[in-house]
Amino acid sequence: MRMARLGLWSVVAGVAACGGESPPPEATKYYVKGSVTGLSGEVTLQLNGQERLTRTADGPFAFETPLADQTSYAVAVATQPPEQDCAVEGGTGQVAGADGGPVQVRCTAKTYSVGGSVTGARGSLALTLGTETLPLSVEGRFTFVTRLPRGSPYEVGLSQVPTGLRCTVSKGSGTVAGAVEDISVRCHDWYTLTAHQSASGVLGQGDFTSRTADRGSSTGAGTLNRPLGNPAFVAGQLYVADQGSNRILGFAGVPGTLGADAQWVLGQADFSGYDSGAGLQGLGQPSGLSGDSTRLAVADQRNSRVLVYAPLPSTTATAPTVVLGQPDFDTTPFGCAANALSYPQDVFVGHGKLLVADSANHRVLVWNSPPTTNGQPADVVLGQRTFDTCRRNDANGDGTPDSKPGPTTLFNPSGVWTDGQRLAVVDSYNNRVLIWNTFPTTNAQPADVVLGQKDFTSNAAALSATGVDNPATLTSTGEQLFVTDTLNHRVLVWNSFPTASATPPDLVLGQADFTRADRFDPPTGTAPSARSLVEPGGITLAWPYVVVSDYGNNRVLLFQSQ
Repeated sequence: MRMARLGLWSVVAGVAACGGESPPPEATKYYVKGSVTGLSGEVTLQLNGQERLTRTADGPFAFETPLADQTSYAVAVATQPPEQDCAVEGGTGQVAGADGGPVQVRCTAKTYSVGGSVTGARGSLALTLGTETLPLSVEGRFTFVTRLPRGSPYEVGLSQVPTGLRCTVSKGSGTVAGAVEDISVRCHDWYTLTAHQSASGVLGQGDFTSRTADRGSSTGAGTLNRPLGNPAFVAGQLYVADQGSNRILGFAGVPGTLGADAQWVLGQADFSGYDSGAGLQGLGQPSGLSGDSTRLAVADQRNSRVLVYAPLPSTTATAPTVVLGQPDFDTTPFGCAANALSYPQDVFVGHGKLLVADSANHRVLVWNSPPTTNGQPADVVLGQRTFDTCRRNDANGDGTPDSKPGPTTLFNPSGVWTDGQRLAVVDSYNNRVLIWNTFPTTNAQPADVVLGQKDFTSNAAALSATGVDNPATLTSTGEQLFVTDTLNHRVLVWNSFPTASATPPDLVLGQADFTRADRFDPPTGTAPSARSLVEPGGITLAWPYVVVSDYGNNRVLLFQSQ
């Protein structure tokens, strides 16, 4: 009976096994597949940030990692081949009952951007690279849309330059070896002038034939009395040093009418004042002016100091914020030290520096950044070996003037200018202009170029195309150079910045030619004209005008670019 029961259970179990549930089938696995085209080198792909697959040739590929149905996938390039860029197309998706893909990996030659920077631009400027034209209207960085592979030649040109500008391209051509980022486009105002050109405007007089100080009357908003030193045109405002009235006149722009009134005055309480003074509100024979977008600097000659106004003054009796050459605003003695001045005639601020023509100390002082504290000492001195030697033409610093000048000496410097790379100085009593081709960084660094003389050891005054007589000031666009040749009663203009000594100028203002030094027009007369000058002692540029302080005629002339 027991045996029978066991047999029955076996039959039942067998029947159950034959007619019961089967185990579930294994889930279908899917793979992400695709192809590579254009490959030259080795590319590594990555699936979902994990599996990596390296390919070295064109053709199909498949990742080994299986994916279940409805699984998301993402294919990316983990490492690019040298000098190629591989892009993934169709690299993301979700498995839906079939393998993922097809993923396309297209490889092309790596390309590089071409660009650089523009300075000095205004208006509509356009650059070219191949067939692309890139219009620009502001300064700053630029990048062409066109990209080029390594080894490709490139050349950037100018297809459009605004009226009144000259632009040059530096490092504009070469062979691509990576991203090109150092192309430099530098623009500057260009003044088209003619010899013996007539001025189109005048300040300080009501017409072009009058020349008396203060118009023969009392000091006022529209008068001048021996204006000397460079005016300044900053942020659309014109500042004029009226030295004989111990003041600075401010104009809201370049006036368009003859003898226009100033809008504000510095150094006096109102337009009727003219007395010399010191302190915060006084001036003593101010001369050279200079400014940048945030400050105005004034060579306050008789007070042996330089005043800095920040921000730019635009109202009467604005007080300065910093004084140089003195420990405070109430001290005025002259001195010979790194923090002292003696009758400075000119100042230049810009390109991150401040320069002073420290005239009676026969030197130029350099501050490598605009000073922010009273009495701050200079960083570099030119014309002297040290800060505590101040004799004229004293190359060895022994305190005794040398018999001849040299490339390291100065005798009453009266004008300074820089573009941050080059430096030009009017060495007035040596009858010359000195140029440093790179900005000086050490004391007594010698100049590279001399104008007005045949060499560095000559200093005689002369009336000729290559000679000067007591020049006073200068300015430049960075390309054109302008010098007031004071006792020859003229302004000399070089259309290309001189790089060789004794380079003659291209044209002259104030005279009929380079051999004349007439004071009046006609020469036998006693009155000035719109094209004559008497001892011009200041110059600045206010596009489209060349602004000249005509000291001997008690006026400022405006020569307009043609």
